[in-house]
Amino acid sequence: MSNTNRSRPNRTFLQGISWWWQTRVMSWWSVRLPAMFNQKTQAKTAFDFEHTPGPLTKPEGDNSITVILTVYQRSEYIQKQVDALRAQTVPPDEIWVWCNSSDKLIPDVSAIVDRVIISNSNYKFWGRFALASMARTTHVALFDDDILPQPKWIENCLNVYANGTEGILGGSGPLLEPTGGYSSKNKIGWNGHHLDEIAQVDLACQTWFFKKTYLKYMWFEDPLTWENGEDIHFSYMALKHGGLKTWVPPHPESEPERWSCRPDFGKSVGRTKDAVYKSAGHHDIRDGIVENYRRDGWVVVSAQ
Repeated sequence: MSNTNRSRPNRTFLQGISWWWQTRVMSWWSVRLPAMFNQKTQAKTAFDFEHTPGPLTKPEGDNSITVILTVYQRSEYIQKQVDALRAQTVPPDEIWVWCNSSDKLIPDVSAIVDRVIISNSNYKFWGRFALASMARTTHVALFDDDILPQPKWIENCLNVYANGTEGILGGSGPLLEPTGGYSSKNKIGWNGHHLDEIAQVDLACQTWFFKKTYLKYMWFEDPLTWENGEDIHFSYMALKHGGLKTWVPPHPESEPERWSCRPDFGKSVGRTKDAVYKSAGHHDIRDGIVENYRRDGWVVVSAQ
């Protein structure tokens, strides 16, 4: 006889009573009552958000954009960033904020952005890139907290793609020396050479604009270190595994409205004591990453 036709064994009366006692009475005391007690004694959530967003949806059109900002030590500048993004000639569909664990109080910014994600761990520079995978838009843009995009920056990036260029776009891009470790002495972008044309660089810094599909290359290999170097890793992985170069869109001297950052903002905020690049060992870590990737086969722009 097949198992499907086999009749279920009947419990005896005493077995039935025992089962009822264990699953209905004892479980209330051993499971539900302790849970109710724990719920009453648990600390309240650190955030009672002023704004609760609706479900994520996929925007229409090929130019949809999700922007991800960060809050860590310098949250006082986020309002200006949000205002600058809302005022873009092509504004983003959604603005998200990623908050790493910080020793400073993190304010509730949910009323001025679309979504807020708060972590009780410090995932440093990598958490926002992981979060970007959750976007439903065609494009994703990331901004450091010391970057204030000018009104036509997003339009500038979209025009680069519309003209047939593929790859990662950045607001500032170093050209590394032909040999050696990391160097940012020669840069193109808002804080470097202001060129009228798009320019290839070795990596993008401070702000990124890319098609979401490119993000997969970042995770093809684990980074050499989780402490720093997300910008180096992203550009090299995209080049190595996807054949995608990194570019800085035009920053014409005569059209600052197309720039990725207002210079007085970037220079002022970036010089504060909380700037990450001032931390101990920052440059040594980046040196080691570049040297390792050179050994792996990375041919930088100046050596081509």
